[in-house]
Amino acid sequence: MAPSLDGQEADGRGPEDGRSVGFHLSPELDPSEAPYALRVGDAPREDGDGVVPVADFPIGGDWEYDRIRAGRDADRTDGLVGSFQCCTSRRRPEPEKTGAESRPIWETSDLSWLDFQRRHWSTLWHMRTMYNRMKKCESDSEALGPGPEQDKLWHDSFALTAVEMRKHAEEAKGCFIKAGQVMSTMVGVLPDEITSELMSLTDHLPVSTPEEVFRMIRKDLGHAPRDVFSSFDLEPVASASIAQVHKARLRSTGQVVAVKVQHEGVDKLMMEDMNTLTTVAGQVAYWSPDLDFRNLVEEMREVLPSELDFREERRALDRAGKVLRREGNPCIIPRVHKTLFGPHVFVMEFVDAMPIMNLADPEFCKKHQVDKLVVVRSLVDAFCIMAFKDGLFHADPHAGNIRMVLDSSAPGGARPVIFDWGLFKEVDDHERLVSAKVFHCLGNFDVAGVFDALALLGFSFKAEAMTDDFRREILERARNVMKDTVSRETVRANVKIDMAEQKERVRKAMEEGKTAKASYSPLWFLDGLPKCVMAFLRMLQILRGLCVALDAQGLPILQILCSRSREALQQGSLREKLSSSLKLYTGRECLSRKLPSESETVSPRSAQLPVRRQDVALEERIRAKLEALREAGRMVGAQVAVVSGGAFICDVSGGSLSSTDSRPVRCSTRFPMLGAVGGVGALAVLRALRRLANDPNNAFGITSVKEALNMPVARFWPGFGGGGSGVTLRALLGHAAGLQDAFPVGFSASHLDRVAAMSEHLEQVPLQGPYEPRYAYLLQAFALTRLGDCMANADTLLHWLGAELGPLGLDAAAPAGGEREASVCRELQSLARVSMTEVEAGRDRRKIIDETSAAGVATCSLMQAATRDPLGFDPLQGNAGNGAQFRGGLSLGASARGLATMLSSETLQQELEALGALERAGSDNTALGWLLTGGASQWTSGGLQVLPLRSIGGSACLPGRSVTGFGIVCGLGPCLAHFPGLGSDGGLTVAITVNDVLHGRAVAAELMSEVLSGFGYCPAWTSMPMRVMADAARLARSEELEPLMKMGGLQATRAGLLDASRGAPSAEASKAAPVCCAGLLSRQGPHGGATRALRSLGARCLAGCGGGGAGGGGGGGGEGGGRGTEEPLDV
Repeated sequence: MAPSLDGQEADGRGPEDGRSVGFHLSPELDPSEAPYALRVGDAPREDGDGVVPVADFPIGGDWEYDRIRAGRDADRTDGLVGSFQCCTSRRRPEPEKTGAESRPIWETSDLSWLDFQRRHWSTLWHMRTMYNRMKKCESDSEALGPGPEQDKLWHDSFALTAVEMRKHAEEAKGCFIKAGQVMSTMVGVLPDEITSELMSLTDHLPVSTPEEVFRMIRKDLGHAPRDVFSSFDLEPVASASIAQVHKARLRSTGQVVAVKVQHEGVDKLMMEDMNTLTTVAGQVAYWSPDLDFRNLVEEMREVLPSELDFREERRALDRAGKVLRREGNPCIIPRVHKTLFGPHVFVMEFVDAMPIMNLADPEFCKKHQVDKLVVVRSLVDAFCIMAFKDGLFHADPHAGNIRMVLDSSAPGGARPVIFDWGLFKEVDDHERLVSAKVFHCLGNFDVAGVFDALALLGFSFKAEAMTDDFRREILERARNVMKDTVSRETVRANVKIDMAEQKERVRKAMEEGKTAKASYSPLWFLDGLPKCVMAFLRMLQILRGLCVALDAQGLPILQILCSRSREALQQGSLREKLSSSLKLYTGRECLSRKLPSESETVSPRSAQLPVRRQDVALEERIRAKLEALREAGRMVGAQVAVVSGGAFICDVSGGSLSSTDSRPVRCSTRFPMLGAVGGVGALAVLRALRRLANDPNNAFGITSVKEALNMPVARFWPGFGGGGSGVTLRALLGHAAGLQDAFPVGFSASHLDRVAAMSEHLEQVPLQGPYEPRYAYLLQAFALTRLGDCMANADTLLHWLGAELGPLGLDAAAPAGGEREASVCRELQSLARVSMTEVEAGRDRRKIIDETSAAGVATCSLMQAATRDPLGFDPLQGNAGNGAQFRGGLSLGASARGLATMLSSETLQQELEALGALERAGSDNTALGWLLTGGASQWTSGGLQVLPLRSIGGSACLPGRSVTGFGIVCGLGPCLAHFPGLGSDGGLTVAITVNDVLHGRAVAAELMSEVLSGFGYCPAWTSMPMRVMADAARLARSEELEPLMKMGGLQATRAGLLDASRGAPSAEASKAAPVCCAGLLSRQGPHGGATRALRSLGARCLAGCGGGGAGGGGGGGGEGGGRGTEEPLDV
């Protein structure tokens, strides 16, 4: 008996008596070499060389590989002359009495030129046949019209085409198998007949012969297989388009491993296939120019060499496995052997896994207690980790490459296993992080951020296509692609609707002569598509198709993408090399075209103010409050600056620059002023007026300082309000000029930068007055910019603010990037959930836009404009573009230190008194105005906001002494206040800046309460008046709000308005209330009216007592800032 591969002698027993399967060795051949003869399923034959056992585990099936005959080449063409039959599908001669069909095998090691030509022309023949069939079916179906006969026609056509595609892929192999695997994942997009038929290509593919396998192992590892493995299963565990996997045991360690071996000759086959696919792509582009995928084929050609080099696959496998294990993701990626690898063979950990498609069977999930949605979420999360946090990801996640292992300890009861890393994509840090930015912005409905990031990636858009409406449409369609997973029936219906909408777009474009838009290509608006994006899209499409095939409905794909992309951006910002080099973090150019130095971000007067550290208790309280807010997830970054007696008694900062930039906020960091820029602009107007009034030769005829505010705006800006308008400066600054109803129809994001056009619009709109005060969000900044140009020759609002308020300490600047600039941010998880309701609302919105555009209405109100395009009013627009863009003034930034320095100026206080600018004027009693002004919706004659305080040191139920201040408060966060009656000589000035607009109003109110509590007061303006409550209830139930409610994530707005209209105190406020307040707040009983009255009194008591200490007074604590007033008295 000859020695076996594991050094033992064979005893001659066959598989039927429990031993491993053997094979016969020809005397003249080395066991590690090919060709040789093998019979599986029969008892070993005794001959001179004996039987060599090669595996410790039996092989299933009855396969027979006969020894290659010398005359094989002569036999292979028998019967194939004039046929397009593909040579790579030849079957070995079947053995006698096997009792089973032989399995197709790979036989590509010695293909001739004639073989390749047959494959090439066979492919083109099939393509042409299927194309002609589809065209004929399309023609016949139009003649039949909708109905069962038409459906049957398409069904039969798709079924026949699917079988032809599957058979050709099995025969031709190579790239055609990979193409079929990708198409099998497009469930709901492609017809079910095609996806179901092609699903077989993910498993049960042809295999290489053992002789070819051993030859590749000997060639790559440099050793005979018996020297490396003590046993080797000759039946492959799996076979794919490039390689197959065998189970084996290492001789050195006894470890069971998987050996991946490339099909011999497949490298040449795949490269030839690329030539065929290039021809196919060119032909398809000729037939249908809208379906030009030649760039995709070229991308495949570039990555194919690395896919065929198993050293690259092994590297990707090793790197991805380490990343997922580090992140704690439950997905399994096999570990690789450190030394056993080569360009065509490598050894890895053996994982005994089952098909992932088992999850599609409800009975299987029930039997094994598997939560399908949790398991699939872990899989999607793994791909997000790889793509955004590492930059190397699997690019071919079809069902054949994804399997699973049952594990009761894992989330959902199973762990996905990711195999076959031949096709992967590796991107650099720039591509990785900017792609993460794209998905983060998509999840936050940030249209401006999406297009800024796409530009950084290298997207090239056709200029004629990039209207605001179309940008919104692209955003909606992108979110549609990444909506929460739905059933395949819903996907199919959605695709049909999209196709109908696309046909209508093409029809209209052809009628209007817009040739660029008259294209069926979904990417007609692009001049170029970056290659890295193609890999992302391919991976997401296949992964989403797999989810649909598994019927994993309700999976929040975009939410998972958004979460992991945010983490990647945060980590990248902390790497100095990245944060200092990538434009993603360095920001935009400022107007001065140079990055200001640290000394330039702090104004001269601010630098001269001594920073006293005497109020240590205040600073400690503020720092503790900032940390508590940050840990609760209610604050991203904030600053608090307090000036008293001409010096800083508190100057504190905390948090990070944005939700995606974890660099720390400093006291010199500039925060976007957002809506507060209108109030700061009003101060610039007042200073200019005082200066002009002191000049007896001024060009505007100002003779009295006290009467300056009563002069008509048209005296300075002749064209305002249609010319000859009677609106005064007092009315304009006090938001009583009618601007809130003067938005142009079609107002959108691009209008935020069109200062001249908006000024012309305000000159065409007749504004005569008088008007009720209504907060003029955005339009106030445009009006003041033009007014500044007329009064002081200031060409931009920034230059005007710098000239008038810079000497007082304001450090206003356009965005300059770096660590001295915070960004507007919001993190609302519900926005990243994309439902079919949102998708349908997007379609309805596009129809409404077409109808509205044809109506020709001149102006509309703030609510009407926001309903038509809410993204034009999105505060995140303040992050868009470069520093030279106006963005409605939203992007202009300043620090809390600079704002406090300016407002505490004794010079400014004297000028305000001289002008009579602090006299109380009208109030905006609408819910919208109250929310946008942070509750401070009463103005002074000079355009500042009235800020009343309440004592928290008096009686529990009786109001204490009151103090009134003035300042600038924005409902999105920034808050600037001066209280002449508090603090040392000169009063108390408090400036608060925040960058999280989602919690901005509540956080600013809490921080203001924390500061004022040390002086015995709390803000009273955060309590919603009853008139505002009534309007909130009306608005919450009105049809005006309906379009906004359909927008993703904003459904909570209605609940918030209803909550505010009821004045319901928060749970935290009730818990923290003193005994007298708590007893009334907890009042229960059957008598509704009396009960509500008592609870209302309790809420007033809570407001008067300060609600449990600092930060709770006046309804300023928690998210309930503004809920201090309970329901109206109902007795």
